This record gives sequence, structure tokens and C-alpha cells, in this order.
Amino acid sequence: MANLLPQCTKCGSPVTDSLEHEIEQHEKIKAGSYIKGVWTCNDCIVTSQRQEKKDQEVQQDTIGVASKSDVSPNTPTADEAGL
Repeated sequence: MANLLPQCTKCGSPVTDSLEHEIEQHEKIKAGSYIKGVWTCNDCIVTSQRQEKKDQEVQQDTIGVASKSDVSPNTPTADEAGL
């Protein structure tokens, strides 16, 4: 029966959006969602969301104050630009 179900695009597990709790406990078929034309199991969705959150935190940590070497010598200062 699992061969008749669509597969998660990330992990390849059989996935469906209507799943009895008892069947899910055997871990042969995973609950998931059909989003933007692809099936993804809930486990992969959660993992993806966690990774996106980590990526955002890392990106926020890496943004800092610009140094003189980051700015072109031809760039006018705020005073010169009339800001």
C-alpha cells in the first residue's frame, strides 16, 4: 500500500495528508502536506523550518558595522550627500 502513495520530496518516505494515528506510529507512512505541487512530510517541514531559522540567526549575527574598507573611497559621507 505504501507504494501507491506519493513520496516526500526531501526524504522519499510515503506521505499522505489523511493518516490514522495507529498507522503513523508504525512509521511506515508519514503525515504531510501537498504544498506548491510537491509532497513533503511533516518531519521534513519541521526540519526545514528549523534550518531556515538557524540561517536567519547566522545572517543576523554576521551583519555588522561597515569598516572603511567596505566603502568605496568615492562614496560621499552623509553630510556631503545632503542627508
